[in-house]
Amino acid sequence: MRPARSPAAAFAPVLLEQGMTAHRVTSRADLRTFIDLSPRIAALRGETDRFVPLFAADIAEWQAGTGWFAEAVELWLVCDAAGTPVGRLMCHRSRPLAERISEGPAAEAPETLFFGALEAADEAALTAVIALIDERAHRLGADRVFGPVSPLPNVTGGLVTAGHDHPGFFDTAWNPAFFAPAFRAAGFREWGPAQTWEVAVGEIPHARATSTQWAAHGLRRRPVSRWDLRSFAGRMLPTLNAAFAALPYYTPISPAQLRSQMAGMAALMDPSLIVDVVGETEDDDAPSRCFALVLPDPAPVLRRHGGRLGPAAIADLLRHRTRLRDAVLIIQGTDPRFQGTGLLSLVIGDVYSALAAGGYRRLRVTFIAEDNPASAAVFAKAGGTPLHSLCFLDRRAPSGAAEPANGQADPASATAEPVTAPATAAAATAAATPAPAVLATSAARIDAALLTDLIATAGRSPSAHNTQPWLPRAAKIADDGSSAELVLTVDPARTLPAGDPRSEDLHLSIGCWVEALSIAAAEAGLAAAITGVDGWGPSLDVRLRVTVSDDPRGQRSAATGVDREARDGDHRDRPAFTAADLRHRQVDRGPLSRDDSAFAEAVGHADAALAPAGARLVEIPDDEWSDLLTRAARHSFADPAVFAETLAWLRLDPADPAYRQDGLSADCLRIPVAAARLAGALNRPRLRPFLARALATALAPAEWVEGLRGSRRDQRREAGRPPVGHERTGSAPDDDAAPAEDSAPGRPDPASRRPGSATTSARTGAPHHVVLAVTEDGDDAAREIALGRALLRTWLLFDRAGLRVDVHSEIKDCPATHARLRDRLGDGPATRPLAAFSVGRSTTPVPRSARR
Repeated sequence: MRPARSPAAAFAPVLLEQGMTAHRVTSRADLRTFIDLSPRIAALRGETDRFVPLFAADIAEWQAGTGWFAEAVELWLVCDAAGTPVGRLMCHRSRPLAERISEGPAAEAPETLFFGALEAADEAALTAVIALIDERAHRLGADRVFGPVSPLPNVTGGLVTAGHDHPGFFDTAWNPAFFAPAFRAAGFREWGPAQTWEVAVGEIPHARATSTQWAAHGLRRRPVSRWDLRSFAGRMLPTLNAAFAALPYYTPISPAQLRSQMAGMAALMDPSLIVDVVGETEDDDAPSRCFALVLPDPAPVLRRHGGRLGPAAIADLLRHRTRLRDAVLIIQGTDPRFQGTGLLSLVIGDVYSALAAGGYRRLRVTFIAEDNPASAAVFAKAGGTPLHSLCFLDRRAPSGAAEPANGQADPASATAEPVTAPATAAAATAAATPAPAVLATSAARIDAALLTDLIATAGRSPSAHNTQPWLPRAAKIADDGSSAELVLTVDPARTLPAGDPRSEDLHLSIGCWVEALSIAAAEAGLAAAITGVDGWGPSLDVRLRVTVSDDPRGQRSAATGVDREARDGDHRDRPAFTAADLRHRQVDRGPLSRDDSAFAEAVGHADAALAPAGARLVEIPDDEWSDLLTRAARHSFADPAVFAETLAWLRLDPADPAYRQDGLSADCLRIPVAAARLAGALNRPRLRPFLARALATALAPAEWVEGLRGSRRDQRREAGRPPVGHERTGSAPDDDAAPAEDSAPGRPDPASRRPGSATTSARTGAPHHVVLAVTEDGDDAAREIALGRALLRTWLLFDRAGLRVDVHSEIKDCPATHARLRDRLGDGPATRPLAAFSVGRSTTPVPRSARR
C-alpha cells in the first residue's frame, strides 16, 4: 500500500503549457461545470447531434464515492489562460482491471492509472489533458496508463479512431477526429481494436420463431416486462459473466453494478426487443441460456438534457419514445455450455422480427472486438456494416514516472511548476518513431516461469502455413538468476519439404521467433542474443543467451545476425517494439484497402532499417501482381506434392482439436462455412494424394502453355531484350513493347521499384504489393535467420502504421514467378525475392490464427 499524501499536495493546482491550468473538482459548482462541459463544447463545435454524454448521476456517484465503483476517483478540469474550462479528465485505479489486462502474472501487474470522461475543446486543450494524465501517473506512482474507461471497459470505454462522421449512440463512445492522432503522438498504442456495427432493419429477414420451433430445440422464450426488469437482470447476470469471462478487458459485473447500469431503463425499454431464452423444462428463475438486451436509442433525448436523466428527461423519453426509430443492441450473451448450437441465431432472429414489427429503421451494435469475428459475422450476414472503429489506449509511463520511495508528493507538482506537454504529431514524425519505446525495467532475476512467459510470447511469431516449427527449451539457468541459455531446434514434422525444399521459409520463421523473443525479453528488462547457429533446415540448432541488463535493447547487425550493443541514435528506424505489438500483429487474408500515406511513411522507416542487411522493399504494380499470383497459385495446385502438403495444414473442421492449435483455419482463410464443411469432408489423409494428382492432371495444359511462355521470356532475356510485361509500370504486357524511357535494357523503370512512389493500379483502391529483395550471400542459415528478424520488424512497422499484410510466399517459391521477380528486381543474378506480400488496411474483422 502506498503512503498517504497530504491534502495540500493532493489538491494543488497544476500548471500546464500555454498558460493552461488544471484543478481537481471539489465543489458542487465544479461538478456542474464538469458535467455541463461536454454538451457545451459539442455545441461550440457543431457536434450536438454526434456526441454521447455520460450519465450525470454516474459522474456524481464517482465523485462522491457512493456508487457501486469502490475505488477513489479524481475529476479534473483544465482551464485556459482566461480561466475558461476547456477540458476535463477522470483518473482512477482498479486493481482487478489492472490484473486483467496485465501481460504477465496477475500478482505482478504494474500499478496502472486509468483515465476516462475525456473532453477537450481543441487540440491545444487535448495536449494539456494528456500532459495532466502524465502528471497524475507520475504523482500516483503508476507504471502504466490505460483508457479511456469510464470507469471500466464493461461500462463505457474506447476512443473512436474512424467513422467520426457517424453520430455516436447510446452506450458507446464518440470523440472528434483530432483525439486519436494526439494520443498517438504522445506515445499511446492502440489496444483491443473493435468496431460498432449498423444493420438496416428493412434489409433483413424477420420471421419470429414460434413456440413450436423453440420447443423443437428444447427451449422456451420467457417474456420480459417493465415490471420484472430487475428479475430479468438477475437471471441474465450469471450468463453474462460466464459468456464474457474470456474477454481480455472484462471484469465480473456485480449485482450492484448491473442495477446501477439498468437504472431508469424501464421507462425506455420496448419489451418486445428483449429476448430471454431458457430450457423448456427449467424453472422460471433459472439463469438464461441466451439473451439479447436491445433498447430504443435514447441518445437524442440524452443530448438535449446533457446526460441528466431527471424527471424532465424521463417525461421527454416517455413523450418521444414512439419516435425513437433506431435501436441499440446493448449486450447479448450465450451460456458457454450452449455456444455453437445455433441458439444465438434464433435469438437474433427474434430481435430482427421485433424490430421490423415495431417499425424501427436501424439496429446498432456496440463494441465488437476485431478478434471476435464470429459475433461480427452474425451482423454481416444480415447485411450489416461497420460504423465506427474504436480502441483503448495503452502506454507505459514515461521515464521517471514512479515516485520516490518515501511516497512524498513531487515537489514540482506541489509548487505548481509547469508540466511539459507531450510531443506534437509533427515532432513525433520528425523523430521517425511510429510509437515510443516502452520503459524497460531491469528484471530481478531469471527463472523458469519468466522464460516460459517469454517463450509463450515468442510463439505468436509468424510461420509458413502456421506450422510453428520451433522447439525451444531452457538448457541452463544461472544460480543467481542473472542469465540463462536457450536451445532452439526444429520439429521436422512441422517443416514443408515439398513447398520449402531449401528451408528458406523455415529459417525466416526461426528468425521471426528469435526477434520476438528479443522484443519480449527487452520489455522484461533482459537482453537476448544469439551465440551460435549450426546446421541447416530440420537439423538447425540455434543457441541463445538471455541476461539481466540495465540497457536490454541492444541492436543486432542485420547483415550478419550477430548481436551488438546499440550506439547512440541507432534506434531511429528500429523502434522498441513490445509484447503488445507482437500480439496485435496479424496476417489478413481478407480484402485490404489502400492507404498511400501510411504505407509510404512505414516503408521509409523499413527501408532505412533494412539497408544494412542488403535488403530493400520493391513495390509491384497491381496488374503484374495479379498475373504473378495467378501463375504461382496454378503452380502450387499443379504440383501434387506441394498441394498435398498444403492440404495437410488446412484446418477446416472446428471440432478438430488442431483447429485451435496450428495450421490455416477456415476462419483465417475466409472460407464460407458450407464450403469449409465440404472441403473438410474431402480433405482426408487417404484422399489427399488422389486429389492432388487429379488437380495436377487438370492443370497440366495450362502449365504446358506457361512453360512455352517462360521459354520465350528466357530467349528474349538471352538476346538482351527486356522481359515481356516489365517495360512500363502499369502497362499491359506487349511482346513488341520497347524498354521504358530512362530504363536500362532488362531493368524496370526505377520509379516502379520504389514502394510508395506513384504507380498505377489496375483496381481502384487495391492494396500495395511488395517484395522483400535481398542480395544473395550463399546458403547461410544464420543470414536467413537475421533476415527473418528484419522481416518481422518490417511487418511490425506496418502494424504500427495501422496496416496489415497478406502473405503470398507462393510468388517467390514458384520457379517461373521467382525468375520474373528476379528480372524485375534487377541488380544482376545476385538479387532474389525473399518474401512477397500485400499491404493495406483491414476492411473486415480479422480472425486470430491459432497457437499451440
